[in-house]
Amino acid sequence: MEIIDDKYIPLVDVRKILEKKEKEYQTEEKEMLYEQKRALEHARRASKLTSKEVNEMKQKLAELDLGLSEEQLIKICNILPETVDDIRAVFAKERFKYNEEEIKKIIDVLDQYR
Repeated sequence: MEIIDDKYIPLVDVRKILEKKEKEYQTEEKEMLYEQKRALEHARRASKLTSKEVNEMKQKLAELDLGLSEEQLIKICNILPETVDDIRAVFAKERFKYNEEEIKKIIDVLDQYR
């Protein structure tokens, strides 16, 4: 298998890609690899929004002008943290420079999609 591109994508897109791959494999009478099956199961359980909703949410979060990276935006959209502490936990390993007021703005956007 050859890696063509390396970028962060929302879980809903992962689910779509793997479901497409699953159909291709069924047509060819092949079986998905163990890792692919597990990733698909996880994506099905964890993706709660549609692609359209995730894209809208990412756009609204970017418009907050907090300087969130694409990786951070996708991480937030995938996890949908509910509290200030949840957001801090998501970024515990990174340098996180946002105060409680800014984090509450993020939560307000997320609440529109729950």
